[in-house]
Amino acid sequence: MVLHWQILKLLMGKVVIGHAIHNDFKVLGYSHPKALTRDTSRIPLLNLKAGFAESECASLKRLTKAIFNRDIQTGRKGHSSVEDARATMELYKVVEEEWEGTLASKPQGR
Repeated sequence: MVLHWQILKLLMGKVVIGHAIHNDFKVLGYSHPKALTRDTSRIPLLNLKAGFAESECASLKRLTKAIFNRDIQTGRKGHSSVEDARATMELYKVVEEEWEGTLASKPQGR
């Protein structure tokens, strides 16, 4: 069993990619540096590619359907963490180069 402190140790100093990742951090009682957090629920470029409003906080299910025309989270048992993680990484990869370039050009501390 992985302990809470072991999870936090793994996250320290790493870029963490997730969808609405703030919810996961909240459960852990953890605050990850914004500069090292990539939240696919808050990427304006991804929303635009999906045809959504730039400021919308779209669900992982809707983004995946809009961009890949693929349904996720359809089972009766609820969400599959593996399926969600795969979809999140695929979405991130769609905008990774452009988004990381945008982040790199922003002044530090914002």
